[in-house]
Amino acid sequence: MIGQSHRPRESGDPKRLHFMNTTPLTVNSILFDLDGTLVESAPDIANAANFMLETLGHKTVSTELIQSWIGNGTPKLVKRALTGDFDGEPDSKLFEKAYPLFMGHYEQNFCVDSYMYEGVPETLKDLFDQGFALGCVTNKPASCTLPLLNQLKIDQYFTSIVSGDTCTHKKPHPEPVLFAIEEMGVTPETCVMVGDSAHDIHAAQAAKIPAIAVSYGYNQGVDLSTQDPYTIVEYFADVLPLFSVLGISRISREK
Repeated sequence: MIGQSHRPRESGDPKRLHFMNTTPLTVNSILFDLDGTLVESAPDIANAANFMLETLGHKTVSTELIQSWIGNGTPKLVKRALTGDFDGEPDSKLFEKAYPLFMGHYEQNFCVDSYMYEGVPETLKDLFDQGFALGCVTNKPASCTLPLLNQLKIDQYFTSIVSGDTCTHKKPHPEPVLFAIEEMGVTPETCVMVGDSAHDIHAAQAAKIPAIAVSYGYNQGVDLSTQDPYTIVEYFADVLPLFSVLGISRISREK
């Protein structure tokens, strides 16, 4: 299901770009976060969380609140839902019972109400056709990541797909970013990361690559301009004109 989360407009307007950094870049590869960057996935995540809560006899909560808990991986989200606290730690036995309830529901309903943001499929195709190596780095478990990308018919654009359980560490640790870079056969010097949260920016910075932030998505209330991204774009389609005004080199997708 493909939907739009922003008002219709002419995509890719260079006047919308908000440059935070004027250092020229040479880019041949781009990593993308998933939830809140490519896909509005909060409705299905909220449905799974509320199914879990209701099954356990707990009160359900709003999609808006659950959206504010997205970004640090599924175990952390389940803990937040159980406690109602961003940093909460539930009883271990309760968590062991709750986690499979959440995952069981979400793995069967990961793309019921979720949809891609405006311009995502077209922009990914254009970048792919122009020769950029593309990767997806998310904290979502692989059991949900791969089926979601496949269902949305964008998995074919990614040379590397790194999920929350691919590596030992999740974002904001640099390990998943560096893993994707190595798998794509590129170097940090020619790669950038696009994401909607401070965790994406910090993971990119720790991997020593520039971070491009999107102004929408799941930023957990953090003003991303304070996190020193390379730039911020208002719409996903604005990524395309951004690269048209930066120094660009091409890389073959053949390793």
